[in-house]
Amino acid sequence: MVTRNRANVFPILTSFFLVAPNFLLVLALIISPTVSAQSTGSCNVPAVNDPSNGNRISVEPVEDSWWDNVEDPRFDLDTDLFTDFTVDNDTATAIGMRLVPGYMYTFCISIASNQDDPPLNPNSDIYLMTEPNWDRYKMYYSMRDDPYFFDAFDELPVEWRDMDDWLPFRDVHAYEGVTYQEFSVAIDSSGSGFFGGGDVLYYLVIDGWNNRRHTNTDAPGGDVDVEILIDVEDRLNIPKFTATLLVGSLPLACIIAPLIVHSRYMSNGKEGDNAEGSREVPYLDDEQSGTRDYVE
Repeated sequence: MVTRNRANVFPILTSFFLVAPNFLLVLALIISPTVSAQSTGSCNVPAVNDPSNGNRISVEPVEDSWWDNVEDPRFDLDTDLFTDFTVDNDTATAIGMRLVPGYMYTFCISIASNQDDPPLNPNSDIYLMTEPNWDRYKMYYSMRDDPYFFDAFDELPVEWRDMDDWLPFRDVHAYEGVTYQEFSVAIDSSGSGFFGGGDVLYYLVIDGWNNRRHTNTDAPGGDVDVEILIDVEDRLNIPKFTATLLVGSLPLACIIAPLIVHSRYMSNGKEGDNAEGSREVPYLDDEQSGTRDYVE
């Protein structure tokens, strides 16, 4: 009886450990906040910035000049903040941030005409990109009047251009020809560099020039005032090993489940044969003894 109970417990435990990771992953996805590239909510940001917020972002113009000594943000962006600035015509300005896992960042960007130099059309482009792409973006801006540079770039094969061109973060955070935009983003990992790793800076770029993207907006013809609200909320991060469990448990389940069913089927057959044999032996003995008594 004890051996039979142990044989029944083993398949139950095996099935539980195969199904439990998938169940926990689905449960975590259900209870975790949903992050979308296009948020429909509003930023709930206090009207007064925290005194340390100046060390959490940096405002950087696209023009490189030796007298501009812009320091990188020293702290992770883990609290709400707002900032405003003016983007001159035919230029761009970005804010640098250290976005980290564990938070959901909702950006609300408002763009309006500057009163001193109003544009013909205040519509501008908004991009979120990493630091390497921001460096390429600035290089493209500095070389925009050199036709030979872009002629050489256009001669590159299409599959190689991504190595030299700047790209928005995850290829989706590009919002062009807008005066107001909301979107949300969450960082899955802190990132690692090709030569040793490290934290990655992210830049929210307000673009006011013709950057050669076929969907971008031309220069507005005047200055624009920008107001940016960043709503920071805690977010549940799913551990990385859950992906390995999910991917690995499904093939294992396809292999182990038939073995468990087969073993259970064979064990039930053996138990049935033993039970039937134990009933027949006394019956045959009684029948033989009764026949012997009848003959005598």
